[in-house]
Amino acid sequence: MNDTICALITAPGTASISVIRVSGPATFPVVASFFDRPDKLHNASSHSLVFGTFLDAEKRPVDEVLLSIFRTPKSYTGEDIIEISCHGNPLIADRILSTLLTRTRLANPGEFTLRAFLNNKMDLSRAEAVNDLIVANSSKASEAALMQVKGYLSRHLQELLDEISDARLRCELAIDFSDQDLPQIDLDDLAARIRNIRDKASALHEEGSHARKLREGVRICLAGAPNSGKSSLFNAFLKQNRAIVTPHPGTTRDYLEESFSLSGYPIVLVDTAGLRESKDSIEQEGISRSYELMKTSDFILFLYETEAPELPFGIQQFEQKIIYVASKADLFPARKLPARHVPCSTVTPDGLEQLSGVILEGLKMPSQILERPLVTNARHLAALSRCLEALGMAENAIKADAGFEFVASDLISAASALEDILGVVPTDALLGRIFDNFCIGK
Repeated sequence: MNDTICALITAPGTASISVIRVSGPATFPVVASFFDRPDKLHNASSHSLVFGTFLDAEKRPVDEVLLSIFRTPKSYTGEDIIEISCHGNPLIADRILSTLLTRTRLANPGEFTLRAFLNNKMDLSRAEAVNDLIVANSSKASEAALMQVKGYLSRHLQELLDEISDARLRCELAIDFSDQDLPQIDLDDLAARIRNIRDKASALHEEGSHARKLREGVRICLAGAPNSGKSSLFNAFLKQNRAIVTPHPGTTRDYLEESFSLSGYPIVLVDTAGLRESKDSIEQEGISRSYELMKTSDFILFLYETEAPELPFGIQQFEQKIIYVASKADLFPARKLPARHVPCSTVTPDGLEQLSGVILEGLKMPSQILERPLVTNARHLAALSRCLEALGMAENAIKADAGFEFVASDLISAASALEDILGVVPTDALLGRIFDNFCIGK
């Protein structure tokens, strides 16, 4: 990390401004060599702005720029940083970047955040949340990611890690001084401590299973007979004509998938082929895919326009996640619906209001979920599961009177799982997998 890197950190294309970030030990001499006021730049204090003209390698003016100064260690990466704000003409940004690259190199994907992690500006869970915040596709998802960037989850995990370390230390003291005439460790107290840790970790995992939907989206599959209104409902939720709607059955032969936000929650909506008996091989394949999509969905909206739904063979296996939707409610105002069946209309102003309410209620998100530490990352949830398993083994070791060595070993495994989330001892392969998914400017 001794080299100096640079990259465009705003979206490419024409805009009001573009921003190029430079980070590393040679940041100030490099930028000063292409700046018409080098002395003012060198003398500028951290977190200040310097106005001047950026020059190319031939000392020709490129643009009037504003330099944002961040001196080590009080910067995003922990290194010297200068962010160059220029006019948002892609040609200007490209000339500035090309000039800087004569004395620096282009940053790799996520390298600025990787350097922040390596320089102890943030732990690994917070670093991963930076990318989640960038790609969040709903307000709830961005709020959850911001909480992680702020360190809510990190602090909670560190507290659990400290409690595990304290319990492990008690076991190791009992092992080291077992041959001396000292009071024995209170096994009931140790078991209670481990049980308390496991309860906290279990609650974190349980809420994380819900909260993960904030990050990845709640998958909702539209199912039903042909012409039951699936494509119309799909378009209505998206507020655009994404799916073809015709009076001819079998129009949708493959599935369509789009994302939208429902009251701030990210929804992945899937429109599937109509369920019916068909001799058409292409339509049969579409119907087969419909059943596969229903298996992986969180909810199934089963649409029907008759007095009662005619359920196709095999749909009963998904009963727990089906919401029955009586579509085209505007055409059947006198229709009497069974309990747990929801009317909807895609042509009336409030036709989706009741259905939207039922979906939101079905999410079962705790009302204060965004005020608590959240585990939304699949890698983090897997590590938390390993932690819970190890804590359970430690409790069983105490019950079986297996010895403090076994309890301590299980507690080491539990702590290691949490350390994986925080990146206490990360591997190069793990860092590569995480930061390769970032954009270059982050």
